Amino acid sequence: MTHDPRSSAFAQLSALDVKRYLLGTGWERASGRRVDVGIFRRPGSDDAEVVLPLSLDFTDVPEAMARAVAEIARVEQRPVAQVLRDLRRPRSDVLRFAVESRDTADGGIGLDEGLALLSGSKKALLAAACSVKRPQPFHPRMTLREAEAFVRSCRLGQTEHGSFVATIECELDVDDTAPALPTLAEEAPVPFGRKATTLLLASVARVVDAIRADDASGLLEPPPGAPVVSANLCEALVEMMPLQDDGGLRIGSSWSPLLAPPRAVPGMVRIEGTYRSALEGVVRALRPAASPTPDLYVGKVDALQGEVGPDGRMQGEVVLAVQVEDAVVKMRFDLDPAEYVVAA
Repeated sequence: MTHDPRSSAFAQLSALDVKRYLLGTGWERASGRRVDVGIFRRPGSDDAEVVLPLSLDFTDVPEAMARAVAEIARVEQRPVAQVLRDLRRPRSDVLRFAVESRDTADGGIGLDEGLALLSGSKKALLAAACSVKRPQPFHPRMTLREAEAFVRSCRLGQTEHGSFVATIECELDVDDTAPALPTLAEEAPVPFGRKATTLLLASVARVVDAIRADDASGLLEPPPGAPVVSANLCEALVEMMPLQDDGGLRIGSSWSPLLAPPRAVPGMVRIEGTYRSALEGVVRALRPAASPTPDLYVGKVDALQGEVGPDGRMQGEVVLAVQVEDAVVKMRFDLDPAEYVVAA
């Protein structure tokens, strides 16, 4: 008799989490006489039905949970292991970054390409999080505190089959004791993490639509209400793209059942390998000119490191601690005697 390693995982599933997932993804609970068993049906489907044990008194809870997960996987046309992972992490949106190419058909990936996928997915998340705080076409320094804190809270999940798939679990700051009703969840404040994952998918979809329509210039001046697209996000996409033009990059999300799924946001976006040059063009268009531009910075003198000059006055290097966005940056200046007096 073989042991299924997932059997213990089924036993650890929370019926409340599964119930929230079903209600949050469009299933409806059917009326019944028993309060310890929930029957859920999918509107528009004649055979989609999940029977969920709502009491631990049943002796076959793991088996019943396994049947419930298998039915959800069948209806959603996803692997059982993937659905099981989502149900075990109900407080997270799960993003999946998949490289599809000849080299990943067996489920593996080259070391350099794999590292680029992980690095690019982190940059994409950070770029989206920064755009939530400051919607702009380019972030010179992606050092906003809330964005960095969100990315640090994300977890790298196990890879999945289907070319090469890297999963990132984006934990959401949500109240898991709240009722699992979409109408109530929509009225609650949207956590920062959900804003970031939603913007990432929406922005990538907008980039793909613009490239398909040969209208990449439309990304430079977005219409009101359109998701912002940053050069940083497009750079991350280029970094993750496979080397072969016949492949592609697929980005998808499984939304946390504790929040209503976002409206008008695709659950999966695919970027064709032939879009690489167009993406690189978008990056160049969104990045500002390389020449320096004047700006106002506020800071304080951190260190005086000058020396006595030929005229007997102090001059030379001064270090300033300058506030740039949410970070303090050390800048070094070579000051003449008059400027040095001001610094001192």
